[in-house]
Amino acid sequence: MTHQPPSTASTPTPPPLQPERLTLGRRLGYGVGDFAFVALWQGCALFLLYFYTDVLGLPPLLAGAIYLIGMAWDAVSDPLIASWAERRARQDGGYAHLIGLSALPAGLSFTLVFTQPFDGTALIALWALVTHLAFRTAFTCASMPYNALPARLTPNGHERSALSATRVVFAGLGGLMVAVTIPAIAAASGHAIAALAIGLVAGLVLLLCARLMRIAPPLPPTSGPSTLTADLRGLGSATRQNRPFQALLVLMLLGTLGYGMFTQSLLYLANHVLQQPDLVPLILATPVLTMIVAAPAWMMLAARTSKRLTMMCGLGLAALGYAALGLAPTTPPGAALIAIAVIGTGSAAVPVMFWSMLPDVIDHGHARSGTRVEARAFGLATFVQKVTAGLTALFVGGLLALSGYAPDAVTGEALVTIRLMASWLPAVFTLAMIAVIRGYPIDQASHASNLKKIAADAETASATRTGG
Repeated sequence: MTHQPPSTASTPTPPPLQPERLTLGRRLGYGVGDFAFVALWQGCALFLLYFYTDVLGLPPLLAGAIYLIGMAWDAVSDPLIASWAERRARQDGGYAHLIGLSALPAGLSFTLVFTQPFDGTALIALWALVTHLAFRTAFTCASMPYNALPARLTPNGHERSALSATRVVFAGLGGLMVAVTIPAIAAASGHAIAALAIGLVAGLVLLLCARLMRIAPPLPPTSGPSTLTADLRGLGSATRQNRPFQALLVLMLLGTLGYGMFTQSLLYLANHVLQQPDLVPLILATPVLTMIVAAPAWMMLAARTSKRLTMMCGLGLAALGYAALGLAPTTPPGAALIAIAVIGTGSAAVPVMFWSMLPDVIDHGHARSGTRVEARAFGLATFVQKVTAGLTALFVGGLLALSGYAPDAVTGEALVTIRLMASWLPAVFTLAMIAVIRGYPIDQASHASNLKKIAADAETASATRTGG
């Protein structure tokens, strides 16, 4: 196919998406992609900093700087690569093609991150930085078109909830797989072999996802040449005109702050507040396992009520869990584990509903402005997510420092701070999310109205071009 943008005079507007039910196979085909993405992401999140300091021997400050540069590039590149993906998807037939092209580079670059071909601190650090940036870039090239797929697969709001729930389940399985297999393989054969195994599995799974997702209809062509600058300006304009999209961005910010603070505090909570280091694996796994189990239940509730109400219920349950954790006795740890399970159960509603709502707000903006912003909208959402995640880590570290935290002599003030970060502060952010989502205006009826307007506008544009 040509890489030149087709003209509207010669290329008809594709028909609107049909609101058919997706088969179980198509849902699984989409969801399995997040198994690979979370496996790669969690592999870096859990083990890369340790690999830099304890295996490569880099000074902790230098290792942290390399990791921070990678995260910063990852956040900044999201909307840029999303814009590229949207333009290429219009020219090359869809998002699945781009996932397939980026699958093996993402897996192989993950392997390179955990290698050490050089000696000397300077060369090792340079290699670490280059491979880290290469991995982040390849990962984003694959993940941006993947994130946008639900907007192409179906306009049906319930089906989008089902896709999101399937995605959350596979994401949890991918995270658990990495947490179990990397330490075992690394202990037996080294980190490079462990990373090679995970990278190959992830790359092959993404190829499978790309093949199964070829059923996604292509994007309509643009009316003329598109540039990166114009695309980013269009994203800014679309965001300003789309209030529901703005609300979702605020939700992403608050949710990343609250839940991120909770997860980053769990290790400190287990070791110092509960004084149960032997329970660390169970405490870390509990929210993930409960999210896997709860995700389908939240999907079914949304089908019977609404996405807004379902998210509010999940957030309310999570807030109760945070409060229970804040009040839980330190011994025995059973009450704290139950509270953590409640938090995971309620929090599962957030990603299921968020990733289902985002295609709906894209339709909302399309119906009102006549311009469709797909991958770019997902890129902006992940930009907010990643920037906030970095700020959350900085916030947690700053609060620990202010409390006088020291691993070998934890003061009473530090214990109070850890408990606050694991419970009451996330509860405040969760209540703020409820306040934001209360005003979310898109329900089943308004979404159907948006789809009718998009279809009518497409018919009018097609008739105009053909002289009808």
